[in-house]
Amino acid sequence: MHTVLITAIGSVAGLAAKRSLEAAGLRVVGCDIYPRAWNVTATEVAEFFTAPLGTDAQTYCDALLSEALARGIDAIIPLTDVEVDALSQRKGQFRAAGITVCCPDATAAALCRNKLAMAESLAFAGLATVIPTYLPSTLPEDVPCPLMLKPLRGRSSQGQRVVADRAELAQALALREDYIIQPYLPGDVYTVDCARDAHGGTVALVRRELLRTGNGLGTAVEICPGHPLAAVCEGILRHAGIVGVVNMEFIHRDGEFYFLEVNPRFSGGVGFSVLAGYDFPLAMLRCHAGQPLQAMPPLDPMTLAQRYEMHITRRDA
Repeated sequence: MHTVLITAIGSVAGLAAKRSLEAAGLRVVGCDIYPRAWNVTATEVAEFFTAPLGTDAQTYCDALLSEALARGIDAIIPLTDVEVDALSQRKGQFRAAGITVCCPDATAAALCRNKLAMAESLAFAGLATVIPTYLPSTLPEDVPCPLMLKPLRGRSSQGQRVVADRAELAQALALREDYIIQPYLPGDVYTVDCARDAHGGTVALVRRELLRTGNGLGTAVEICPGHPLAAVCEGILRHAGIVGVVNMEFIHRDGEFYFLEVNPRFSGGVGFSVLAGYDFPLAMLRCHAGQPLQAMPPLDPMTLAQRYEMHITRRDA
């Protein structure tokens, strides 16, 4: 692979992915639904193009394939859930054109994106401690409030809400029909960047989120080498048949780690893991090229934080 397309280059993970791939000697192309001048990283890639907005999945993928062929792209790394949804089902279309789509296959991606199905599957297999999860039609009367509502196929923490009582629950359910419902369990959030190659090799890097934005992006984290969640995540990767890099989240409460979700893409904070000592963007390419993962090196416990900077991306006359 010589040229890699990073979609949604304006996403938080875009900068870390770009830097890692360029450091490995690869040419990086970016695309986004927003103009180049709206994101600094978009101005720093070898080429940039605007992806179609408001189209159906097939039209989007056809447009992406056309751009990829015109620009000599060998591999595509999608950074958002909606792109994974579209591309995971059409990997064969790109493979036939000599382009590797770096995301889980359709079956694994669909399981990751369905929070209820994944929770039930892991609970049945005994691979993780799962928060009891219900549909509105199956919620028992004796489940106490407050309750956490999540879109069944939600992205990050978007659309989540906590309701204090049954009256507020009824109001929320009247506004949208795709919620799953769980007992609300506050606690410390742990995020795990992890990977599995086509040969079954796995790596996992655990971090505790110290500060997070409202949509679930960690801005200050603690790296936790040797954490037991790494083994839990490796079991989940094998169970779900995932190949590539994904992100898992757990909540720690009363001495127990409760599974929250698997995101079938880079985490927004993947740059923390790269800085801590493991190159997950490069691991993504290795996994989907059929190469074995490099072993996780010894890591030091550390605290990491990020800050935002402002740049001029265009001067208008």
